[in-house]
Amino acid sequence: MTSERGWKGLWVRGQLLEVGSTYVYSLYKSWRTFCEQAEALGVKIKPGDYQSFRTYFHLLKQLRLVNEHRRILGERGLPRVYYEVVMERIDDPAWSRPFQAKYPGTNWTRRTPEEKRELRRKYPRRRR
Repeated sequence: MTSERGWKGLWVRGQLLEVGSTYVYSLYKSWRTFCEQAEALGVKIKPGDYQSFRTYFHLLKQLRLVNEHRRILGERGLPRVYYEVVMERIDDPAWSRPFQAKYPGTNWTRRTPEEKRELRRKYPRRRR
């Protein structure tokens, strides 16, 4: 199975395929519910806040995995943007690891505690 970090993109793709098109806040509410249900089953997934979800969704837009389907005027007079999956990119591996797809030159391996201590020693925090 995919690591915890790969679940969100695959979940977003599945939700958009299931409902057709929806707006970001609706997806975020469903994501939080999914994380709560997963935790009840013993799987810990941190849902994050709405802003981090929007940032993640913006990354999916930049990778052209989702696109704008339509805009309507929302309850408060602000536009509500509905998104859908780009069907040509439905099997793209970027769904499971979008940050790695966007920034392939970055070393994404997790550091050992010894490596972290060495980096802290080499680059100490500056005091203000």
